[in-house]
Amino acid sequence: MLKAAIDRNSPIPIYYQIETDLKKRIIRREWDKNQQLPTEIELAKHYNVSRITLRQALAELEKDGVISKQRGKGTFINSDPAPYVNNLSYTLISGDRIKQQPYSIAATVLEQMIVTDIFPDVYEHLELKPDDRIVYIKRLFVLNGKPLAVGRSWISAKIVPDLENTPLINNSLSQTLQRKYRLHANLVEDFMEVVRSTQSECNLLKCAYDTPLILIKGTSFFDDNQPLEYSNTLWAGDSVRFRFTMHDADDGFIIGP
Repeated sequence: MLKAAIDRNSPIPIYYQIETDLKKRIIRREWDKNQQLPTEIELAKHYNVSRITLRQALAELEKDGVISKQRGKGTFINSDPAPYVNNLSYTLISGDRIKQQPYSIAATVLEQMIVTDIFPDVYEHLELKPDDRIVYIKRLFVLNGKPLAVGRSWISAKIVPDLENTPLINNSLSQTLQRKYRLHANLVEDFMEVVRSTQSECNLLKCAYDTPLILIKGTSFFDDNQPLEYSNTLWAGDSVRFRFTMHDADDGFIIGP
């Protein structure tokens, strides 16, 4: 077995690099469910690190429910490892940014209120004035008990009367906009980038400090190019992977079904 590539000049902690590599190997089924991992001595030798560093990586995997330690026996792959959402289709489907099937991602509303004192870019993207009332919704997305993402949305209160007091249908903003308000987006402009997590995001997503997050932010529009919603969603970079479908167009390849 070849030595694993650990970048010792990277700002990413070595234990986290090992944790990520082990998680990828487990996802690839290098070891079967309930199978015992190599010993700490063997893994430390494989990654060319101390046992202390190796134990940090294993502790994170155990915290995430990927492995479990059995006293006097060793470390084993859990029969139902922590979920890893693979190849989420990034397309506009029924007003949602992410096609969730076949994954059942549940949303929990954390905040739903009228806000006025917010960042200027929110007003700019929604083409509103600083004294306009805006509905703010913050949600936590979870798969099989594991937090995957934190989403924030802003919508002009003028087009969604009393939304701040209206329970979301299935905790879905897009379903609520379509069924209750008859609002549907016909165009979405999104941007994706990788950012560092803050302490509050680590607490919500139950991830290690400095876990990379995939930030998707953008604006949805009506037919007449009027903004409907401005949003940003932070996905745990160690738990999701997106698939982009692109097809040829006159001016190059574009993302789409």
